[in-house]
Amino acid sequence: MAAFASGNTEAFDVVIGADGLHSGLRALVFGPESRYLRDLGYLLGFFTVPNHLELDHWMVSYAEPNCSATIRSIRDNRAAMAMLTIPGDRSDYDHRDTAGQKALLRKHMGHMQWEVPWLLDQMDGAADFYFDSCSQVHLPSWSAGRVALIGDAAFCSSPISGQGTALALIGAYVLAGELAAADGDHAIAFAEYEKKMRDYVIANQKMGADNAKRVAARSRFAVWAQYQMIRMLPHVPGKALMMRKMLQVINGIDLPDYSRLRSLKAV
Repeated sequence: MAAFASGNTEAFDVVIGADGLHSGLRALVFGPESRYLRDLGYLLGFFTVPNHLELDHWMVSYAEPNCSATIRSIRDNRAAMAMLTIPGDRSDYDHRDTAGQKALLRKHMGHMQWEVPWLLDQMDGAADFYFDSCSQVHLPSWSAGRVALIGDAAFCSSPISGQGTALALIGAYVLAGELAAADGDHAIAFAEYEKKMRDYVIANQKMGADNAKRVAARSRFAVWAQYQMIRMLPHVPGKALMMRKMLQVINGIDLPDYSRLRSLKAV
């Protein structure tokens, strides 16, 4: 039986939380997010901008010490997505204060060159501005009783991993399939869901944490060294091995075939 803030109650077989990094359901069932969120040292701002660089399925980045700006084409190159990165954690901002978040980005990035001044100008007019900490969720279990979590609510790997959508969709597929395989026995289904997903999640979270170490170099020399490495990458003998390791993480799960199972009917 679930009780709502309105005072109404309703019975459900299971309750699935897919409400993001700052999951309200997770807080109700597992406790405050401070127990499970791990900050990776950066704050991120995202918003859509015109694709005035005419990027064709490309992403370009610019960095100065501790800060970086990235633009990538989206919507079949009809628009672009900006990502601004500055140092910080959840204690440095109020998640309800959008104006304060934008002011924080300007404080850290107002001196930067390249397309950054244009991006900061575009920020105020963006209808989809989003700002948050670069954080991961580490839970000892993704279920309790008849409640289970999926996606960022359960195992956010951070936007820096590039795997948030993949983890969420794969997690939803596996959980739905295991509920069908267990004929609705939530205890069995939740255990199998976690068994099949846990190693895959751990590998992707490690990749996200490793990526965070490189997202904004700490000194001018480190920025210079980072760009030299990028320029040399096409000529590095171990490039194929590096790519293979990344693809092993991204594709590191054997998805079960649940097509033979009947769909569960909602009660």
